Amino acid sequence: MRGPILRTLSLLVMTLAASPGALAHGGGLDDRGCHNESATGEYHCHRGPLDGQIFPSKGAATAALEGENSGTSAPGSARSEYNRDAYGDWADLDGDCQDTRDEVLLAQGEDVELGPRGCEVVSGRWEGPYTGGTFRDPSNLHIDHVVPLKEAHVSGAAAWPEEKKRQFANDPDNLLAVEAGANMSKGSRGPAEWMPDTGECVYLARWIEVKEEWELDMDRQERRFIKAADCR
Repeated sequence: MRGPILRTLSLLVMTLAASPGALAHGGGLDDRGCHNESATGEYHCHRGPLDGQIFPSKGAATAALEGENSGTSAPGSARSEYNRDAYGDWADLDGDCQDTRDEVLLAQGEDVELGPRGCEVVSGRWEGPYTGGTFRDPSNLHIDHVVPLKEAHVSGAAAWPEEKKRQFANDPDNLLAVEAGANMSKGSRGPAEWMPDTGECVYLARWIEVKEEWELDMDRQERRFIKAADCR
């Protein structure tokens, strides 16, 4: 598996290098940490006081800032704030009584055993992709969103309808059973701020693939880090 994944990452890195605008909005960030989305004209903010918000125009963002400074709420300024609840909990997408967490544990483990009802994973063997450790108790594992929900939100998911947000939150391509401590260490950070102890290139390849599949933005810092990664 490692060879094909690394080849995929190499191709994606070369694509990013050849096309600076790939997987991102046109232009760099302004002094507010924002920029205009060329296709829609929306004003997206990825840094600074408006981090995570999307506005119909730069003028609307200015109004939002003025509203914050005056203690009032500007129209539309709160519609794109990140709210974890909007992405929902683990779902039982196929109606077999196993929610997404258990489905991931089943798919990524060995010798997995279920509880009496056949729904909940109670034991098995898992290799931690971020630490290289071996785990047998599922309670020691978290299900990590490779591209975190907050990162997805500020990269384009803020504009999605709620159903699409819930689908993303339960997308198995973006989920890994990982050591709880590693998941908490990672938080909502991306590759430029956090990398796993092991499997770095596999992690980067998965990150790029998920962002591409869901048409999420990749900012300048991400592109620069990925191009510099020794994964070719």
